[in-house]
Amino acid sequence: MSLGAIASGKRGPRRANPEAKQRLQKIFDENYRLIWRIVRRLGVGADVVDDVTQQVFLVAAERLDDILEGRERAFAFGTALRLVQTMRRRQARELPLDPELQHSSNLPRPDDLTDQKRARELLDDVLEQLPLDLRTVFILFELEGMTTPEIAELHEIPLGTAASRLRRAREKFRELVESSMAVPKRAVGGAA
Repeated sequence: MSLGAIASGKRGPRRANPEAKQRLQKIFDENYRLIWRIVRRLGVGADVVDDVTQQVFLVAAERLDDILEGRERAFAFGTALRLVQTMRRRQARELPLDPELQHSSNLPRPDDLTDQKRARELLDDVLEQLPLDLRTVFILFELEGMTTPEIAELHEIPLGTAASRLRRAREKFRELVESSMAVPKRAVGGAA
């Protein structure tokens, strides 16, 4: 993905203003990978994560004059969060497909997934079960390596609130992983 792909539409930065184009390029270069990972980890499917991420930068291009200097990452993050929430609300209103059609595929599902793929699936499942406010803080701290003060600034919340959400997210994450890993106990030796 490149800024050219985003700006090639009608809604790109104003061609008459090279400073605006340069600023948008900087926002894109510094934040694209982070925003893509955040959008993906917030539960957006692999088939639409590029589209949602691109939409973040289209919004930034449209609202470039409204973005305060030094707040570009916070703007992109907030926009990504709102787009993901909008997408989830839209999906919740849509009628689910016939379950048989949802699971049919021309490709066989392999039984021998690698450990990395299993771990990723478990992570995605557990993250999906976390409430959005806890999931966001957890992803930013544990997976993106941001500090608690950075997270508080990004979310525009008090430092104590960010720390509390992180603590609760870790507890809930641990609980969900343990319950996902639990194996039903079976009777030994045939006795029930």
